Amino acid sequence: MSQMKKLTGLLIVLLLISLGFSGRVSGNVPDPQHRIERTRTEISELEKVIKAMDADIKAREARLQELDAEQAKVKRLLLQTEASLAESEVRMAEKSRVLAGRLRSVYMKGGLSYLEMLLGADNLGDLLIRTAYLRRVLNRDADIIAAYRAEFDALAERRVAIAAQRKQIEDMRFEAEAQSQNLLAQRREQDALLKRARTQLAADLAVITPRAEKRPIYGVVIDNAGPARPQHGLSQASVIYEYEVEGRITRYLALFSALPRKVGPVRSAREHSIILAMENRVHYIYSGGSFDVLAIINNWNVRGTNATTSRGGSFFRDSARRAPHNLYVNLAALGAVAPSREVVIRPSFLSRQGEQALSIALEYANNLNIRYEFVQRQGAYRRYINGQVHRDAEGRTIMARNIIIQYVPHRSGLMGRPTPDIIGSGPIEFYALGQRHRGTWRKEGREAPTRFYFEDGQEIERIYGQTWVQLVRAR
Repeated sequence: MSQMKKLTGLLIVLLLISLGFSGRVSGNVPDPQHRIERTRTEISELEKVIKAMDADIKAREARLQELDAEQAKVKRLLLQTEASLAESEVRMAEKSRVLAGRLRSVYMKGGLSYLEMLLGADNLGDLLIRTAYLRRVLNRDADIIAAYRAEFDALAERRVAIAAQRKQIEDMRFEAEAQSQNLLAQRREQDALLKRARTQLAADLAVITPRAEKRPIYGVVIDNAGPARPQHGLSQASVIYEYEVEGRITRYLALFSALPRKVGPVRSAREHSIILAMENRVHYIYSGGSFDVLAIINNWNVRGTNATTSRGGSFFRDSARRAPHNLYVNLAALGAVAPSREVVIRPSFLSRQGEQALSIALEYANNLNIRYEFVQRQGAYRRYINGQVHRDAEGRTIMARNIIIQYVPHRSGLMGRPTPDIIGSGPIEFYALGQRHRGTWRKEGREAPTRFYFEDGQEIERIYGQTWVQLVRAR
């Protein structure tokens, strides 16, 4: 009983922990460090519950063995009693037969009746002798019959008692077996909870552990028109810039330190994507461009490769799609630059708490809506395009760990192309770990890095993982 009380108490504690965890999830999103502490507490309590359950299961298994032994013993006693009853019945039948024969010989000696034998006494003394003899015979017979009856009755009572004991043991064993099965079922549930908690802990520990990221070496201009989706290689990019082009659609400049074998579709160069490639010191990969943009590439000595004019075998077209949405690059085979040896250690969590932001929405056009939804277990935002989960051509869901909405003024370039002015400064919204921070951006020159700051002026250090920079029109 005390063991069950202890086990019940542990289960109640564990339930309260679970309820507390659920309550906090529905409110403010906890930071990974706090979640880890709660998960560790949950694991500790689960281990206590499972330990108590194991002890209880072991005790119940021992009790079942005892009941099995008692049941076997009672069964043997019952069989022995049944045999004794049968023997007693045989003896009593035999004695009754002998007694009946004796009485017949006494009561009807020589064919005379009992009354005639008494009346045939020679004298009073002979009569008394005969009467006393008959009385002793009758008393003896009565004693024998009573003894056998008492023995039989005792055996019958014993049989009833043993049968009742056997039924009681069977009931006790059935109850113990049912309790044991219920306990084993609960044990399996606790094992499942413990497994999930340990998995969560491992995931959270991975989230809070800083990671080394290699510096990107390629920057690829990627198409985002409807026929270009789903794109190849997008989920493997380190940083992705999204910007507006003509027709109220967008394109990406994706920076890669990994080297996928199929990335694209590759599209034309723009002045701002050139500047972004230069500030990130990547080899710029594009597919042609207007004469003014191509002149910029030449005048600025931009390190890059024009996929349209390249004769290398690393560029190819996919016959399953129509031009111009079918040109791809094999970064693993391109060999334009050596893999970077530069490594940046990025933190796993922010140095400050922001406003809760589990959902982000922005609109480039009526037919191009972007949404991000925070997935707590992954510590990242799932990306959506026009209400659909954004996946690359390999089927991988696009998950952003950092999202920067950079508000920039836009001007109309040659042929009316929208051109964001990314040199200067302006406001930003920075999202990570389900939180929003307001701040500013500043870029002092063409090759200078764009720096992002919190409102108090401290520079933002983004956490590890894929970063999306959304270049949108200034409000």
